[in-house]
Parts: sequence; structure tokens; C-alpha cells
Amino acid sequence: MRAVVKENEGIGAVLKDVEKPVLNEGEVLVKVKAAAICGTDQHIYVWNTWAQNNNIKLPTILGHECSAEVVEVGPGVKGLKPGDYVACETHIPCGECYQCKNGEQHICGNLKLFGIHTNGCYAEYAKIPAICAVKIPESINPNVGAVLEPLGTAVRANVEVQSSGKNVAVIGCGPIGLMAVGAAKAFGAASIYAIDINDYRLGIAKEMGATEIINSSLDKAGEKLVELTNGVGVDAFIDASGNTAAILEGFRGLRKGGKVALIGLPSRPLEIDLGSQVVFKEATIIGIHGRRMFETWTTMSNLLDKGLLNIDPVITHVLKLEEFEKGFEIAQNGMGGKIILVP
Repeated sequence: MRAVVKENEGIGAVLKDVEKPVLNEGEVLVKVKAAAICGTDQHIYVWNTWAQNNNIKLPTILGHECSAEVVEVGPGVKGLKPGDYVACETHIPCGECYQCKNGEQHICGNLKLFGIHTNGCYAEYAKIPAICAVKIPESINPNVGAVLEPLGTAVRANVEVQSSGKNVAVIGCGPIGLMAVGAAKAFGAASIYAIDINDYRLGIAKEMGATEIINSSLDKAGEKLVELTNGVGVDAFIDASGNTAAILEGFRGLRKGGKVALIGLPSRPLEIDLGSQVVFKEATIIGIHGRRMFETWTTMSNLLDKGLLNIDPVITHVLKLEEFEKGFEIAQNGMGGKIILVP
């Protein structure tokens, strides 16, 4: 089969012929319908410090977000059969640790990640742990099915901040931030404030349902949020930027009693006045490490299946697998939303 392989350290990868995967116990073989480029894939592609420090064994097949059709099931697999339409949950839980035994598989104490600690899905076929192959409705287009993993993160953030009827800010309009805007709209947020420095992405945020867009290179986002909420501040903000200065602006624009969901990964420590911005505000803060398994999947599948959530504007490019280099270039230049590769 054809696959995009990261062969060695340094920038780039190659498209080459490799052996089709052989299944072990508890695994399924899938024929990939569509795969998506994620920030994590970009880290590995350029082999930056993050990639160097995450126990990634080379050579490896890139990619971890995909929709696919099950073509074969391995020994011990129940509940899946050839022909099933699935998307991939990338968190591989051990099933034995404290978190797994207490309903928190998504933050397993021995967590491994599909496409990072295993071969991935930029290929014609991939093998996936059966627990990570989630059946989805046929009504969901394969290109959309390929991005359910990041969409689930955005949906869960909205669940945690209880965005229904609230004034919600989304900081960072990369693909997950844009999906968070769409999810806020689907959940019935009263006002949605999208914040970024990239006018192209702010334009997509408008399409996704943002009621106001704020270019934080032109305005102080915290002050603008307070102004737009008649001096009160937003009920919640979701950070999908990982930018420490932007996160601080989010706290400045947060009302007393507000909620915060943190998705982005800051590249350096965050210095914050906990007294004024958290303690005296009685702010509630939650870190979001992906989807709850599998509550979040049920919620977003229902929203998509019933037409309550539309993420089409986020998917800006659909390319052939052999055009992967072009896809990575677009992603790294920040001039696209979600980029899909089709084998």
C-alpha cells in the first residue's frame, strides 16, 4: 500500500510503498477514506523539539485523524465488523490504571496515542485498536468524519463551560478554535466572540457563527470583551491558541464566576495574578485533553447527524495523498483551515 512515511530526523517525509498492516489481538484493519493534517502531525513532519521529546520511533507512518471503513477484524474484537463506517479516537487507554477504572480513559495513566506512538493513517490502510474505532452515522461526510477527533475537543470544551445561553469567547481561530465557535453556536450560545490576529481565519469564524470578531493585534481583547458585555465580562472563554498573552487577556475579559476551558498548549509557563484573576473572580478552570470516551463522541455525532452542527467552512482544502507536501506547506503558512488528504 502507499503511505506517507517519516523516515528520519529533519524536515519532511516521503510517499512510498509499504506492507499492509498485519493485525494483532484487539485490532481492526481499516481502509482510509479521508485523513486530516493536525498541528501534531506538523510537529513530527518538521521534527521540532516537541517531536524529539515524545518517544516517537522512526520510521513511522504519519497521521492520526481519519474516517475509514473496517475491512478486517483481529482476534478478540467484538462489536465491529467489515463494512462498518468509523472514525478514529486517538487516545489508546490501557484499561487497567486508576483513571481507566474510574471512567477517565481519555486521560489514562499509561496513555499511548495513535499515529504518534504507533503507525498512523496517511496511507491506504491502517490498523487501529478496536476500542479506538468509533462507529459513526453514514450521514457524516468522510471529510467531516476525518476531523471528529479535534471536533470532539471543541465540543467537549463547550460542554464543560456550559455555553448554552452564555456569552462565550473563543481565543485562537485555528481549526479547533473555529470548531469551538461552531459548537458554541450549536449549543445555543447567546454571543460568540472570536479572537485571533489572522483576518483570514477570523473571516471563517464569522462563517462558523461568531457574532463578533476581534483582531487582538489591533485591540486589547480583554478590554474589548468587557466593553461588548456592558462592563460585565464574558461568561466563559475557550482558549485554543496556547498563547500566554492571549490567555491573560481572556482572564481580563472574564466575568466574576466565569468558566475557562484550556485546549491550547502554551510553549512557555504562564504567569498570572491568581488573586485578582482566579480567586476573587471564583473562576472555574478546566484543562481539556481530548474527548471523553465515549460520551463526547455520542454528543457530536448526534449534532452532526441531525444537522445542528456544520463544520464545512473549517475544511478549506481537500488534496490527494500524494499532495501531502502541499498540504503541510498550507498548514504551516496558516493560510488554511483543516486540510484533508484522500488516499
